[in-house]
Amino acid sequence: MLKFSIKNLLTRKAKFLMTTVAIIISTLIIMFSFNVAGQINDGIISTASYYDIVVGANGSSTDLVMSTMFFTGTATSTVSSNVYEELKNNKDAKEVVPFATGDNYKGSLIVGTENVFLANKPLKNGEYFEEAFEIVLGYNVANENGLKIGDSVIGSHGISEDSHSHENTPYTVVGILEKTYTAYDNTLFTKTESVWKTHENHEREDDEQILESESIEHSDHDEHEEHEHEYTAILVKTNNPSSALNLISELNQKGGVLAVNPSTVLRDLLNNIDLVKNIVYILCAVIGVMSFVIIYMITLMMMQDVKKDVLLMRLLGLQRKNISGIIFIQNIIVSVIGVIVAFIFTRLALLLTNNLTASFGIVMNYSKIYSAEYLIMIAVIIISIIPTFVSLLKIFERSLEDEK
Repeated sequence: MLKFSIKNLLTRKAKFLMTTVAIIISTLIIMFSFNVAGQINDGIISTASYYDIVVGANGSSTDLVMSTMFFTGTATSTVSSNVYEELKNNKDAKEVVPFATGDNYKGSLIVGTENVFLANKPLKNGEYFEEAFEIVLGYNVANENGLKIGDSVIGSHGISEDSHSHENTPYTVVGILEKTYTAYDNTLFTKTESVWKTHENHEREDDEQILESESIEHSDHDEHEEHEHEYTAILVKTNNPSSALNLISELNQKGGVLAVNPSTVLRDLLNNIDLVKNIVYILCAVIGVMSFVIIYMITLMMMQDVKKDVLLMRLLGLQRKNISGIIFIQNIIVSVIGVIVAFIFTRLALLLTNNLTASFGIVMNYSKIYSAEYLIMIAVIIISIIPTFVSLLKIFERSLEDEK
């Protein structure tokens, strides 16, 4: 029966291909949309759960949270080191982590912070940074650039890889993180002092060029200039939610800084994402219905050809269950091939989409499979069988004498 079904399908290659493509497209769209929506939701929830407060310069709370939680860029304004010292001495602050950005390596953000920021991120190789200009790489940064422990990394000013390179302040790779399928994979981490010293050196070079161009001698210009150390953000873990609310209120009342709860900001963002997700699901449902109609029509076209086969098999004395078995095997083969190819294409689509979502701090894990995806595949197979079942009922309603 299986051999006969396969040979029978191969005699109708065009219709077989049309049905398979319709199943692939409909299944791919639904599975891909569901997976992307799920991973974005999971990524935001897991990232927002650790720190209670993000402190930064006045501006957009969403930009502040996204830049610190998902490394989507660097802030244009900074927070005074006095704020950091006050938070460290605050009894409600359990953990205070500095955050300094401003440079990149081939488009990947370099983050100045402390080791505690990477406490729950295991290392693949090496160790965490301890001294200035030691750097820990995210998995993708190391893998894509062929970097290993002991290699030198030269950062560039700003967030564009085409900007000025800090040739005189190279970093030494001391550690490489395990793959986390988060924004950490595409980021580099070092001490805040590294970022400060790099920028001080950059400013010194600029001043020297100006002095040289104006032929002015000012030997003490850089020697004694004091640089005020600032942060692009400060992350705070408090003793309890009540302490977090009080501290946020206290900081915002003082003015000069913006203090927000990342979970609250990301929850609002998720509400917008949920709206978009629901719209996508509605569109997927419409596409699914259209695909079902297309599959139904193509199946009916195939069944017109199958009629003669059914008649011949009935004349040869085959029972209805055997005939139905052969037809259903053909249909199941088409459906299974369609959903398997769609499953593979979904993984490839996630891999390609990662290049886009990574710039927003969301890393797509192409190997992430939700249990609902298997249900979608089963549902598509069942739906694709329905037209065959309906067509067979109509064929068997006619008597063998009428068919003669």
